[in-house]
Amino acid sequence: MNAAETAVTVSAGPSRPSLVHHMLQDIWSTTLKHEVGVDENFFEAGGDSLSALVVVEQINQRLGWRINMGDLLRFQTIAGLAAEKAQPQAANSERALIRMSDGGGGTPLVFVHAGHGMVDGYGRLVRELGADRPCYGLQSPLLTEGAEGVPDSIQGLAEHYADLLQDEFGDDEFHLLGSCAGGAICVELGRIAADRGLGVGRTVVVDGYLELDSTAPMSEAELLVDFYDGLLRMSGTTGQYPAMTPEDVDLERVLRYSAAAMFGTDLGYDERAEAFCRRLYASFLTTAHALTSYRPEPADVDLLMLFAKDNDTLGQWRSVITGELTAEVLRSDFYGQRLCIEEAAYVAARTVDYLGEE
Repeated sequence: MNAAETAVTVSAGPSRPSLVHHMLQDIWSTTLKHEVGVDENFFEAGGDSLSALVVVEQINQRLGWRINMGDLLRFQTIAGLAAEKAQPQAANSERALIRMSDGGGGTPLVFVHAGHGMVDGYGRLVRELGADRPCYGLQSPLLTEGAEGVPDSIQGLAEHYADLLQDEFGDDEFHLLGSCAGGAICVELGRIAADRGLGVGRTVVVDGYLELDSTAPMSEAELLVDFYDGLLRMSGTTGQYPAMTPEDVDLERVLRYSAAAMFGTDLGYDERAEAFCRRLYASFLTTAHALTSYRPEPADVDLLMLFAKDNDTLGQWRSVITGELTAEVLRSDFYGQRLCIEEAAYVAARTVDYLGEE
């Protein structure tokens, strides 16, 4: 099957919910403080002019779109807005640190991206936590078109993000939450916080991974399969697109199906959608290689670590963390960033308890 035939096959049939649909649903539900369906009218669901301004700002920040109040007045449902305005972009094109909620007066919480570089796998956690505190997201600069000079090590990424956090918060306190590779970045941010004058408070790591004993790095084909599977899990479309193995995986097919899973099958073939997925894959490769080569110095940081039941790296974390390490293995069939989605209520409750704020 050639590329054109693949595109036709992907776009055939009824429209399926995409990652963009989920992201819009997170934004609307967080702003209106209750669950909003994709076919519900924003204003009939409780929206007004003030909350509409918040939604427009959040969409532009988190999806990189350029919509205005008029767009929301014309397309008052998630399904309608996504169908009409589904530009193939899903990350802010101007800055790596974005605001994900404006709620409450609590200490800000910064979500650090996992391997794919996006922060929208944290959307449900923001809905659970964002009413009481401002929430921010650190996404990979590689998602921005034409990004250059992005560090290729965990330590380098942490130094880079420390600059962004200092610009935003000065020496004011903020907390960190990271999943998968984001956990390692959080540890490095905590380790350098005192020297950099960062006000890192407490840190939560959800299913963080270390590869200190790794002797056989994954092949490029295995990494491509891992990227593809992870993106389908995050978008909730596993089973809707063909499974691939290292023996039959193909980059162009992965990009086609990934673009459809992210932006919706109605797009069909779209060069911009695939270009974004190519940047997403570059971000994933950078983070994956950085994690494989990561050999951290001892870090005097305190952590709450929530592990998936099959994560066997607790012993490695204990060899690195010299501060107080509180660990819990979750009884869940999910892992990685999907754990933050499916177990959001529990993760949020444990996070609130650990942060210890009224």
